[in-house]
Amino acid sequence: MKIRSRHLRSLLAAVIAVSAIAVPVVTAQTASAATELTFWSWRPEDKVFYESQAAIFKEQTGISVKFTPYVATEYNALLATALTAGSGPDVMQIRAYGGMAALSDAGNFLALTSKDVPALKTMAPGTLQGTQGYTNKSVFGLPYATSVLGVMYNPDLLKKAGVKALPQTWSTFLAALKTVKAAGILPLGNGTGYAPGLEQMWGAVGPTFYGGTSFFNDAVAGKRSFTDKNFVASLQAVKDLMAFMPEGAAALDYNTARGLFANEKAAFYIGGNYEISYFRSLNPSLNVGWMPAPAAATGAKKYVTNWTDGGFAINAKTTHKAEALKFLNFLASKDFSQAAADQLGWISTAKYIKATDPAVISMIRAIPTSGTPFLTLVGFRYGTPTSSATMQPGFQKVASGASTPADLAKDIQAAVASWYTPQKGKA
Repeated sequence: MKIRSRHLRSLLAAVIAVSAIAVPVVTAQTASAATELTFWSWRPEDKVFYESQAAIFKEQTGISVKFTPYVATEYNALLATALTAGSGPDVMQIRAYGGMAALSDAGNFLALTSKDVPALKTMAPGTLQGTQGYTNKSVFGLPYATSVLGVMYNPDLLKKAGVKALPQTWSTFLAALKTVKAAGILPLGNGTGYAPGLEQMWGAVGPTFYGGTSFFNDAVAGKRSFTDKNFVASLQAVKDLMAFMPEGAAALDYNTARGLFANEKAAFYIGGNYEISYFRSLNPSLNVGWMPAPAAATGAKKYVTNWTDGGFAINAKTTHKAEALKFLNFLASKDFSQAAADQLGWISTAKYIKATDPAVISMIRAIPTSGTPFLTLVGFRYGTPTSSATMQPGFQKVASGASTPADLAKDIQAAVASWYTPQKGKA
């Protein structure tokens, strides 16, 4: 796939903005106060929240909203099948950047302007880029949150294990994990059974090894490739962590892994701010600390990976456009955004929304000085095969011993170079 120069420029511009801050048919009834909108998501764990907000929206407008969540790993395929068949929901949660760009470029989502959704006027270009298409640069969704990756920890378990200070470098982090394990406590709640979780782990710990934003810029420009020794080192870092995962890590699904941390069985969990609401749904009294991933070595820079998490979009074929726009503006409202920040741990795209969770506040404060884009998500999910589609199962092969970090780096390079022009011919 030939990349246009404007795409290259927009990706490079997005680095600054992002770093400064991841099958029912459409109803055919006439628009009225009795209208029911259908609303899809990949977040079953947020069902109670969305249904409570839908009740508020109905009280305000008389419009009902039926919220239907699907398993995260199946969502893209289900939504694509429905939309290409001419059906699908009226309103939907869409993944950012290349996660939904093929569907937006195909005309499945309603293009939005600040006249439709005034909140769009207040958002930075890098934030809006998350819900733009690949070839069509219109905005197709309301960006709802910024996501941040890092290391969550349980201060009580660390104290019990005798870890007196938070690790600042990779060597001291591995030493802390060994100390926790020696104390009979599970060091790390993450497993290898949920492939996207492995990419998220890498997204948290990898930038300090490959060089963060500088490498992102160079990779987008085609000046450095994924076989770069520093990039290989970032993959090796994830392999290093596998020794501290639970027994039977290969069979550990996403919720079971998160449950180990939530239920105070594991001292550390590497993931994003969006995990915190799930942790608290299982254990409201959980003491959660957060820190950036440790530096690769003394003197190396720490990075905090962040990106536009996703958006809310409207089906281009909806017969309830006016009602869907009302709902989108409700989702952009201060009351909804503050409730999402309070209850789901969102880092809102609206600057006037205040975070209340101490761990989330720590994440927000770290972005201005340490922020860096999620390399594979922001830059290289627009063609097939994506860097993510190669990396995620590739890490599982590394975990099983069937592959090495160097092998995985070569596979990612080959995948990206097959469609991304600046990387073609690079080894």
